[in-house]
Amino acid sequence: MIRRAGWVLAGVAALVSAVLAVPWGAGLVGVAQLVSFRALIAIGSAAAAVLVALVGALLLRRDRLAVVPLVGVLLVAAGVQTGVLLVRGHEPTVAASSAERTVTVLSFNTLGRVPADALARLVQEQHAQVVVLPETSEATATETARLLDAAGVPMQVHAAASTDPWVDGVALLVSPTVGTYAAADPLPLRHGGLTTTSRTGPTLVAVHPVSPSEPSSMPLWRTETRAAAATCADNPGAIVAGDFNATIDHPALAHLDPCVDVARALGRAASGTWPAAAPTWLATPIDHVLVDGRAWRPLRFDVLPATGGSDHRPVVATVAAR
Repeated sequence: MIRRAGWVLAGVAALVSAVLAVPWGAGLVGVAQLVSFRALIAIGSAAAAVLVALVGALLLRRDRLAVVPLVGVLLVAAGVQTGVLLVRGHEPTVAASSAERTVTVLSFNTLGRVPADALARLVQEQHAQVVVLPETSEATATETARLLDAAGVPMQVHAAASTDPWVDGVALLVSPTVGTYAAADPLPLRHGGLTTTSRTGPTLVAVHPVSPSEPSSMPLWRTETRAAAATCADNPGAIVAGDFNATIDHPALAHLDPCVDVARALGRAASGTWPAAAPTWLATPIDHVLVDGRAWRPLRFDVLPATGGSDHRPVVATVAAR
């Protein structure tokens, strides 16, 4: 009886582990949230294996072998999750030619808390030419641009409002070295988004889809994350950045061709950005820079230290024109 129960539990654990290991179930309620934290799943599976083994050794005695199938499944689950993270964190070295035209993109969900002076310093430190700022007011973005202009770093400013009064919209700062961007069009995203074009530069898109924070938000989350990712494929040569509230396991980002996720292309897709209080190896990577792979070659992607009280870490990417 005990051994049969052990096999049943092992079967259930195997099914759950399989769902959390492969991205096909990542659009489901519960799975979408859990699969975002692969390191946490690996740690939890390994810890559960140890606990089950101890329980079997101390309490079951003559039937202690009944826990072996369950322990084995949990260890395999931990190994699979760890393997995925290792594959996504191989960090190849990519060099740029001095003749290549490059663009550096900074994306930072500020939570409406990071002041303009801190943002201006960050932009200058990273030599960012395109700055995407989800949850940032137009007033903060404008003041950031003013400070940068005073430091000899001019920026064009565009902003899109959020329909939720408790969430700031999305702002975009663009250096004239990238192109002239006279106007921007809002995107139908609840928390704001915009797209802007130029005759002298690439199409730029700033996005912030809603999060899958509760079951009722899941349908809108699926729609908005797909729409945000689609702006890259729909605009040849585009650069798209922001807080996607999704990882590359989720349906919207699982298949991007002809676009690429810069972090994934450079082996940095295991470095998490939220919450900022967690180490990057434990956090979830939901802030992204996407580019049309036919037009741009990824060179650099870094997750920066926590800044200014935001719950997200900034990310910075550099791409070279093909």
